[in-house]
Amino acid sequence: MLNIKLLYVCAILSQYAMSALVLPQTVIQTFNKTDIGFEFVPLEASTTEKHKKSSVDEDAAFWHNIAMTQLEKTLKLAQKTHEVPQKAKNIIIFIGDGMGLTTITAGRIYKGQYLKHNSGEEEMLAFDEFPYTGLAKTYNVDKQVPDSAGTATALFCGIKTDYGAIGMDITRSKTNPTQGRLKSIMDWAQTEGKRTGIVTTTRITHATPASTYAHIYHRDWECDTKVPAESIGKHVDIARQLVENAPGNKFNVILGGGLSPMGATRTNEPNTVRFGGDNEEVCSRGDGRKLVQEWLKLGNNESRVFVQSQDQLKEVHLEETDYLMGLFRNNHITYSIARQEGEPSLREMTEAAIRVLERGDDSKGYVLMVEGGRIDQAHHQNYARAAMREVLEFDMAVQAAWDMTDDEETLIIVTADHSHAVTLNGYPSRGADILGFANKTKVPLFYETISYANGPGYYDHLANGSVGAVGAEVWLPLEKFSAQQRLSPTYRHRATLPLEDETHGGEDVIVFANGPGANLIRGVFEQNYLAYVMSYTGCMGPAKNIDNSCTVGFRESSSGSMQINQSSFVFLSAIFLLNFLFL
Repeated sequence: MLNIKLLYVCAILSQYAMSALVLPQTVIQTFNKTDIGFEFVPLEASTTEKHKKSSVDEDAAFWHNIAMTQLEKTLKLAQKTHEVPQKAKNIIIFIGDGMGLTTITAGRIYKGQYLKHNSGEEEMLAFDEFPYTGLAKTYNVDKQVPDSAGTATALFCGIKTDYGAIGMDITRSKTNPTQGRLKSIMDWAQTEGKRTGIVTTTRITHATPASTYAHIYHRDWECDTKVPAESIGKHVDIARQLVENAPGNKFNVILGGGLSPMGATRTNEPNTVRFGGDNEEVCSRGDGRKLVQEWLKLGNNESRVFVQSQDQLKEVHLEETDYLMGLFRNNHITYSIARQEGEPSLREMTEAAIRVLERGDDSKGYVLMVEGGRIDQAHHQNYARAAMREVLEFDMAVQAAWDMTDDEETLIIVTADHSHAVTLNGYPSRGADILGFANKTKVPLFYETISYANGPGYYDHLANGSVGAVGAEVWLPLEKFSAQQRLSPTYRHRATLPLEDETHGGEDVIVFANGPGANLIRGVFEQNYLAYVMSYTGCMGPAKNIDNSCTVGFRESSSGSMQINQSSFVFLSAIFLLNFLFL
């Protein structure tokens, strides 16, 4: 009887020891006000409504002043260091949607391992080679962690705004479509006679591309069927704005997904891999409008081409085409890891866009926005493998653009709109599969190098009957997943908080720059500053006349800066020599 009792006690102690190993006792020490000083009171706790967001109205005028001040400060610094910013004939801005620092690092390793160059860590992405970098603060006016609509409006219109708003500042109205309306870099470019275009792997009416041309209270209003009753007859849906209003209806290039919002839904579309999440749903038109056909009827006598497949795109005489629209999917273009027949890569679309936009020495140049939009959407579903593949696709598009353009006349900016709640965990061995295990030795619970703070991956990894369990008992052991399952495009990495959609991250994002004006990217700045960098460098928009540097062409400005620097060097050298000889 005594032996049985001893065995029972040992079993209890053993179970306690294992749980203690996996889940240490939590100790939370509290403090009173005298221990930590004055208590911070969040803005939400303010007693007056006007202080809930800020002590001032952060409208368009406010953010214009912020950006102009930053630009003036950076220009003064450039003068002190004798790095006079040059002017760009062409501007290409690449947006890796959701491509935060963790994603860049993991994507770089994935590139090296996928291409079998090396162990991965020492690999370089194309834009890693750009000479100038900075950090952009991404928060929305009303959100500490932003969405793509507010950040894209900051990037392309130069004005920070509320979560969900497109092309409008915080004074936007559901019933007044002109209130708070902003102009974008595409408006500025077209005013100066530049050619313009957008390329994306998402729907062309999705938040990021839409912010280059649309002005609407909420990003979800892509089709007429999504506009709420109170706004019908006042706000025009995003797809219609692309065809009916400038700057969208003057774009020379429109390439991406989104046949359905344009009233051109394709039946029997191939779909060999079923991905999850709200992003796999798309709206349809209720007004019967065929917006693609309406787009084809715009203008007079110019070459206007519409394509729906990779093969059709290859057949277009791009250098002879004035306007090109290519829509390759009812919804977003499929993740590249499961690309469907007829879908072009982001690199192919970028190359096609540049060939349509580039018109030689007689042209006034162009502005092009290219978005790798499905990096973000893969992260939202904890599809780490799909996200890494999208980074690789994005990198190849950047490399193609860099190869096709002249560093002396084209400014290329690469950045993200925001980050994601994704982590790179310790401590995998050098050269370990970036999508594999972080540990597989002494710790009883295996975990992956890439994991998420939240998202649907929680459910995929939750052990049956785990309610009330602790430590390792909560999760299915990773070794229970077969290699085939873990290599699947739809395998979700583990998330620690259950959400249907993983969230964005709020940390600063990196900005990479190359070409004329790239030296204006330095330090830490508000995200809307980037639009003013493009404005100043491209001699267009609100920063065009901040000084007199736009009174000469980009070539003359470039050579003039060099002549000033050389003259200064000769003069200073002569003074130094005279001092040396006669003093």
